[in-house]
Amino acid sequence: MAEGGGAVADRPPRKGNRFVNCLVACPCVCATIIMSLCLITVIGTGMVIRQEGTDVFSSGADSSLNDIRTREWQAYEGAKEMIKNLAEDEREVKDSDCVVESWGLEPRPCDDKVYPPLTQSGDLVLTAMISNSDNNLFTEAKLKKLRKIEDYIVEHKEYKDYCMRGDKTGQDTSCAQPVSPLGLFYANLSWSSDGIGEIFDKVDKIDGAADGVLKAFQSTGLDKELARIQGSYGAMTASYRRDRAMNCTTDVSKCCDSKDSSFISPKIALCLLDNSANDLTISPTAKSVFRAMLPLVFAFQMPRGDKLQHVDKTLKLAANMKTVGLYAPYVDFYFDKSFSVDNPVSKYSRGTIRFGMPLPGYNNSDIKRKEQQDKFRKWFREQFNDYLKATQGDGDVEFLFFATPLIQDEFISILLADMTKVFVSLALVFLWIWLQTNSSIIAIAGITEIILSIPLAFFFYYTIFGFKYFDGLNAMTIFIVAAIGADDIFVFMDQYKASSYMPEVCVDLKTRMNWVYGRASWAMFITSATTCAAFVCTASSPLPAIQSFGIFSAFVIAADYVLVITWFPAIVVLYHNHWEGRPCFPCCCWGVGEKTPCVCACRAHELWPCGAPMTTSSEKVRLRGPEEEPKKRMLERLLSGPFANAIGSWRGALITVVVFAVLLVPSAILSSQIQPLSRSEEALPANHPFQKLWTVSGEEFPGSAQNRNTPAHLVWGIDLINNDGVDILRQGSTSKGKMMMDTTFKFDEAAQQHIWKVCEEVRAMSAPKMELFLSRDPDSPEGYGAVECPLDDWKNWLEGSGKTFPLPLAQVASEMKKFMNSTKLNEYRQLVKLKDVTTIGFDEKTGEVQVVMVELTSQLQSRASHSGDKLKKHYDLFQEWLEEINSATGRLPAPPTANKAFQTCEGDFNGPNWIWMHTQGLFQQSAISGACIGTVLAFIVILIATQQIIIALLSFVSIACILATVIAMMKIANYELGSTTSICITILAGFAVDYVVHLAHAYNHSLKVTRQEKFQEAIDVIGVSVLSGMVTSVLAAMVLLTCNLQFFAKFGFFMIFTVIWAWLWGNCFFMAMLRLVGPDTNTHWVLQLPYSILPKKWFGPKDHANYVENASEPNNEPNKELQKE
Repeated sequence: MAEGGGAVADRPPRKGNRFVNCLVACPCVCATIIMSLCLITVIGTGMVIRQEGTDVFSSGADSSLNDIRTREWQAYEGAKEMIKNLAEDEREVKDSDCVVESWGLEPRPCDDKVYPPLTQSGDLVLTAMISNSDNNLFTEAKLKKLRKIEDYIVEHKEYKDYCMRGDKTGQDTSCAQPVSPLGLFYANLSWSSDGIGEIFDKVDKIDGAADGVLKAFQSTGLDKELARIQGSYGAMTASYRRDRAMNCTTDVSKCCDSKDSSFISPKIALCLLDNSANDLTISPTAKSVFRAMLPLVFAFQMPRGDKLQHVDKTLKLAANMKTVGLYAPYVDFYFDKSFSVDNPVSKYSRGTIRFGMPLPGYNNSDIKRKEQQDKFRKWFREQFNDYLKATQGDGDVEFLFFATPLIQDEFISILLADMTKVFVSLALVFLWIWLQTNSSIIAIAGITEIILSIPLAFFFYYTIFGFKYFDGLNAMTIFIVAAIGADDIFVFMDQYKASSYMPEVCVDLKTRMNWVYGRASWAMFITSATTCAAFVCTASSPLPAIQSFGIFSAFVIAADYVLVITWFPAIVVLYHNHWEGRPCFPCCCWGVGEKTPCVCACRAHELWPCGAPMTTSSEKVRLRGPEEEPKKRMLERLLSGPFANAIGSWRGALITVVVFAVLLVPSAILSSQIQPLSRSEEALPANHPFQKLWTVSGEEFPGSAQNRNTPAHLVWGIDLINNDGVDILRQGSTSKGKMMMDTTFKFDEAAQQHIWKVCEEVRAMSAPKMELFLSRDPDSPEGYGAVECPLDDWKNWLEGSGKTFPLPLAQVASEMKKFMNSTKLNEYRQLVKLKDVTTIGFDEKTGEVQVVMVELTSQLQSRASHSGDKLKKHYDLFQEWLEEINSATGRLPAPPTANKAFQTCEGDFNGPNWIWMHTQGLFQQSAISGACIGTVLAFIVILIATQQIIIALLSFVSIACILATVIAMMKIANYELGSTTSICITILAGFAVDYVVHLAHAYNHSLKVTRQEKFQEAIDVIGVSVLSGMVTSVLAAMVLLTCNLQFFAKFGFFMIFTVIWAWLWGNCFFMAMLRLVGPDTNTHWVLQLPYSILPKKWFGPKDHANYVENASEPNNEPNKELQKE
């Protein structure tokens, strides 16, 4: 028997496999038929995509339909749609070809109103500044450097043609001031004799001691007293604008006679303050503080000055302002979370420069939107892009920027660059297959079947089995199938190569291919079935995205298996018949390793397969003399020799097991220490300017009213969504549940009063802990909480119409119809119907108010990704307040007609915030359950396949050890249990089982007698295939490490270390354990359950290579002799 050939019983089959016989007889016809069927599915897939468009590719189903947060968000969206539909019932809807499409939003008709130029929100530039030299960014030198950078933009001669205007009515065409710390340090106090240094000194003297400590800001009840003064001052200011003839108590008659009622000079502001404070019972300290600080507050509304204020006193004053609710919104945006009275230094700062729309010459931002955006972005790119990039690492100050005019180009370039790496990955896989098989034909065929498995799987997944949800995450299956598909190719080709060592198998091609097919197809079936089962177990996740990924991956692996046992063998037959013995290039060497010397000559005439005759590999085996031993490949010699000798001895196996057992201890400890996500998950590399800015903005600053924070919503009248019968996976992401109305909700007097009081409480920010989860309105002079309350318009309209608020329920139907059709001036001084802007859902047909929504502003920054812990903290505070306002015995007793309000919060990158909070927890649960279920399922499949309890248990232990080791590697890499790592752990079992199953199958199907012989034969038969598969997987994933998108990079890290550790644990620990305790002919029957008690006829012969006779007649003398044997 030739070396590495298996048992003596490895003889040709008597009849052979009919399918294989057909492949051998008509390989070209079979390959054509199989490829034609495959192409039909590819065409079918293309037709589906063409017919349904991008709707085929779904996203956003990263939530559990049964979770209360998901149902609340769906109810909010349903309520919003209901209000819109109710408002359109009696309104003429005009058809328009103009539609505004925004990413992630439903298309909407264009606005037809005319807006003053540059008064609508357009693009913006977010900036972050970091001190590189020390912890204090705000020194005189650094501030001047920041001023120079910012002035480059705001002092540009064309800046006024694109800047956001502060006055939305269009009367004042000056630019809105940038939100920047320079507005504080360069405060325009030229009209006053006081600078910030003098203001600091005045406040310092209020307590009677000029000691540099602003004790006045620590006065008891100061917040409430300042709020009272601000409220009275705001009312007096509004009164002055209406009637300039008020009686001033100081000599400011020149200012009082101003003809411009909208302008209030600083001196008039002080006059108004004196008048407003006359009737208030407040402490002298509060009044002194308010009066001293008024010039600075006034300066925040004016263009910045040219003089740099006293830096140290400005920092100390700002630190004290952060402790007072009225003044905190003016400064808290600019300083990091470590900035305080005791530590008045800040390493980080940030700012925002806003640009407006519509551009001059356009009616609004919707008309020719793309044309306007392109015009602005071209200007911004040409004028500032190079300069801003040059300032990013400028000496002791690092200036980061995130410019929305450039973000589209930046992300498109990142996506294109990362997507091209897919082709690089496939190219590396192709080269490795070529290197291992020594054939470009086989490599091309292998890559072809790997790629075709994707559309073939999609056809069955989407069209045949009816899974209509196809998540973007499924694109990662290309890397999975590249690894597993290449592994199957190596298994088949290594068996084909092994057959060349056995003259008794190579009597003819039919015999040889039956032998190869029988051994390879069963080995691939066991591994494919186990891997599919491990991936299918992800269906236990409540997240449709994870379910879709796992199920589609199983389809892809199954499709690859079908192709590799049908089309690929036909190509191998064609390769054997026409190409295997031909040179790769016109000038080639041969004779190496044979008795003839190496000869170099022109062999161009041999290239064409239909030209010169060719000696096939099967014929070479038959011509080989009995004394000639075939030369194995280097990897085969390495694994079968030194590697097998080192581990295959009893002592070597024992040492190997001890080493890996010791390795398991730190791995288990580290894997147990992996933590849930404690910070926002990075989308780009940590050193990428965009990611660095997001990280600094999201982690280094406290909440601020100046942030562009995420809206939250209170909803009355809806009893959530009933999702019974909704199956996202089967019905697609557009499937929706049934909205249930709150039958107890009535818009009666008590409900109106209650909802309005809730709005007032938010406005006054008077509830306990409200400052921790809700924001103030930065545009409110009084520092009110940010709230958009439809009851304000309803109350004002009733009182303006001579009616009382709240209105009795019996009168609501008639009066609400009038209210809806009335008009008001919006912030642009345009007349709009209230039905178009209100968030009251009124059904004119029934005369009932169906729903009421109030919009609040959370403390969660928009354009940011938040950790689960942070979201949970805000959610719990919000829920605590919600339970209070729904309680009949709470601070604001809720009537029975309005006691079922719910709240939800919008989001950005990851969807609604509360859903994302819950989803992060589900990712962690899915990671644990998916890995455990996958491991158990692999145990069951291996037990069924091998019928050996010892092999199944050792496989189970090995897979569990692989899981622990890979998770430990994630801990070493400082990865936390975020969405990406959780997805990776969920599918980890699917990767980890492959090599162990290959080795288990090879050991179990060996006909050798002793464990050592079985061990040796398993290494001989499958060792090179497993090693080649591991190298292929590493090559496929290695390219991912260079991706900018961190999901790809982390997936690549996970894939590389999974296959490396799977190979190490499988080839070393698992095989060493089989060498020590694996089943052999001397093993007790109890330890060979269930094989030892089941009828053998259920399973057939134990070894699939145990063939007896060839189906075809031999045609040479040596084969006749072999046949007699």
